[in-house]
Amino acid sequence: MISADYVVIGAGYAGLHCAKKLIEKGFKILVFDMREVGGELTVFSKLGVFSEKYEKYIKKIQELKDLVPVEIGTVIKSKPVIVSTKNGLKRFEARRALLCTGASDFLPIKLNVLSKKISGIYSLDQALRMVAEKKKIGDKILLICRKEPVIELTEKLFSENNCNFEIVDVGEKIEISGEKRVEEVEVEGVKYKCDAVVFYNGREPFNPLKLKGTPVGNIAVCSYDYSKVEEHVRNFLSKFSS
Repeated sequence: MISADYVVIGAGYAGLHCAKKLIEKGFKILVFDMREVGGELTVFSKLGVFSEKYEKYIKKIQELKDLVPVEIGTVIKSKPVIVSTKNGLKRFEARRALLCTGASDFLPIKLNVLSKKISGIYSLDQALRMVAEKKKIGDKILLICRKEPVIELTEKLFSENNCNFEIVDVGEKIEISGEKRVEEVEVEGVKYKCDAVVFYNGREPFNPLKLKGTPVGNIAVCSYDYSKVEEHVRNFLSKFSS
């Protein structure tokens, strides 16, 4: 069984930055990511205005990719560390697990979807990933959101990609109807015809397997403001002791 001082779960900004600093301190580190190295910053790097906004962090990620070894695999348990990889399950021992799995946008239960199998409903992060992959979200998009700087970026992005979209504020009562795909959305009594809905009303920690460990970075601050992510990582590292 391979042992390490620390296992870092997630290879986005927080994970790579923490791993590099710990390696510099002489610790043996293992880093795993379930998708790809770079996390959502890799998605942002393909998205015009997002690439410009997050340029500082995207550049840092590119530098860290060359310095920190990462294995693609899903950590299904953190003590002991059990990882599902393309070559099967692997088991490791580690003194401590750092949860750097980031944040995701949530689709709240209060969305009243009148058909269980309806398609065309996305969280903002899902929609951004689709645009980065050159996939079409819909012919008429309704963006239901609370106003934050990330929404201003999204407006510019959708305009650059010639998307037909409309923006409405988040309400307490939202009903979505359609046969197989979204056809109509009602927000606070007002009806909108569309075939896709993108919803944003905040972020939550991304830890679907309920892994135990020390949360670092966006899993803790849950923001699109990477200055807050950077600050949290910096504060964690400043308090770090062997």
